[in-house]
Amino acid sequence: MNADIVLITGGAGFIGTALAAKLRQIHYKILLLDLPGKFTMYHRQLAPCIEADIRDYETLRCIHNQNIKYIFHLAAQTSGVISQEQPELDVDTNIKGTLNICRLARELKVHKIIFSSSMAVYGDSKYPLREIDPLLPKSVYGSSKVSAETFIKMYKQYGIDYTIFRFFNVYGPGQDMTNMRQGMASIFMTQIILGNTIKVTGSLNRYRDFVYIDDVIDALIMSLSGLDTEVYNVGKGQKTTVKDLIHLLIKIKGIPEDRVNIENIGGHDGDQIGTFSCCEKLRKKGWEPKTILETGLRMMYIYAKEVLR
Repeated sequence: MNADIVLITGGAGFIGTALAAKLRQIHYKILLLDLPGKFTMYHRQLAPCIEADIRDYETLRCIHNQNIKYIFHLAAQTSGVISQEQPELDVDTNIKGTLNICRLARELKVHKIIFSSSMAVYGDSKYPLREIDPLLPKSVYGSSKVSAETFIKMYKQYGIDYTIFRFFNVYGPGQDMTNMRQGMASIFMTQIILGNTIKVTGSLNRYRDFVYIDDVIDALIMSLSGLDTEVYNVGKGQKTTVKDLIHLLIKIKGIPEDRVNIENIGGHDGDQIGTFSCCEKLRKKGWEPKTILETGLRMMYIYAKEVLR
């Protein structure tokens, strides 16, 4: 058992759960932190679970006697739609919550914070985005992630190293298939499995860069030993339009396209037209996204059929 304790905020979430399982497999001692009511029996079997709210520093005081070396800060309000409707949630969770985690890290003399940022910090781009490109967020969510990155970088002056990952569209088994306000692949897949109309916001020509959950976890694990105090993009590096994604999901289900109804319900403020990554910086460190989109979606489809039964 590795003696270093790893704290995962957002430990009951999609990425947090997968990360916890991998860390346990490679014998790290872990603590999971999330809001009350989020943890399942599975989480409690994985690791000790702390119910606390990163927006309220007082609730984090129960952690103060723990010998924590690393914090994976994954907790966030991540829905672009909700961020535009209720921007105060992003301010409270993504900005104030991150500042609280930085304060906690300083008090505990944590060695490193590993932070999950987002492609939303960039805004739109017709070209592969590099880490040195301008940050031009179009949404409250993207702006909140820019602010959170700034706090984490600022706390380097207190001896806290960091690795910031700008995740593009993460997908795969374990994703919430019931949340119809977050996760393009999961939303469309759920609608197709249930035989519902596919409701598209904005143009079918919008594009994203989809990266499989296992590849994301590989990057996160690297941050414990093999990455500098830097910012890294995490994506597949490929454009996939909404139209192509839907066609691929229809192919996976194995039904004629004329049996699927598609309805455009209009866009929303802050939505990005298109973005995809250049991940050469992380690739030079030895990381490689191994899962092609169709393979990953097929594995996700098997999982989704089970949870939606």
